[in-house]
Formats: sequence, structure tokens, C-alpha cells
Amino acid sequence: MSNYKILEKDAFRFIGFKTKLEGSVNIHAEEFSSQKTEFFKGIIHDGKMALLQPLSESKYGYGVVTTDKKTAYYYAGVRTTQKGIAGTEEVLFSGGKYLVLSDEGGLSRLAFDKLENQAFNQILTNDFEYTYNGKPIAEVLLNGNPADAEVEVWIPIE
Repeated sequence: MSNYKILEKDAFRFIGFKTKLEGSVNIHAEEFSSQKTEFFKGIIHDGKMALLQPLSESKYGYGVVTTDKKTAYYYAGVRTTQKGIAGTEEVLFSGGKYLVLSDEGGLSRLAFDKLENQAFNQILTNDFEYTYNGKPIAEVLLNGNPADAEVEVWIPIE
């Protein structure tokens, strides 16, 4: 498993459109995959992502997963310091240590799912020196091509 590393990341602000994920209160659950895909497709299809692009201060595409311990949420949006538009919410990422997993090739959703499964089922176990700290997780599309994706998943750890 050499596709991961521990990196120090600077704090950043994300704005995006939000949906509630059904089926679990955990930050990571298998049943979220199709919900995330359908939500992201819908945001693109109805032109909402295009409205956010002028605000983006990163060349990457972002999805974000959060939980308030009662409900899990998924966001599609951009990294920015600019004011959000109607219907968006902000998610603040703190600076600190992140478990960063990477993959390439194939569909982005499948790659994100594979990396998150690897993180929560194989790496972040009792034998690992770090634990997930409960803060938002970023799914990052590096090459802008969800059909032949280069992706990273950033999981905040302590």
C-alpha cells in the first residue's frame, strides 16, 4: 500500500452545494457511493457547478464528506476565499496532518470509493499511529477527467 502518505496541509475554505446522505451516520459507508454520484451528476447537469467555476481558486474538482454525528452530508463545489452564491454552504478545512491517498485510471467515483475503503478498512486501524479526527474529508479530482481520473482523498488525522 504505497499509494498513501502523511502530509501537512494548509487550512482552506470550500463552498459547495450540499445533500444529505442516507443509510448511515458514519463519515464513510458503502451505500453513499451511488448517492454521491447522482448528486454530483445532478449539480453538473443543472448548471450549478458552472456557476461556481468563476469562484474557484484551484484547478482541481472537489467533493466533501462531513458528518454532525447524526447525519452524513456530501458537497460538490470549489476551493475559494470568495463569497459563496445562493444555495451554497462553506466547509472549513483546518491546517494539519492529513492521510493522503492517490489513485489513477478509471471512473473517479470508483477510485474515491476504493481509496476511502482502503483508508477506513486497512490503514486507519488500531495498528496505525494516527486516527481519523472527525473533520471533513476531501475527494479531489486532479486532472478534471472523471472518466479516466487522477484522484486523491484527504483524510484529516491526529
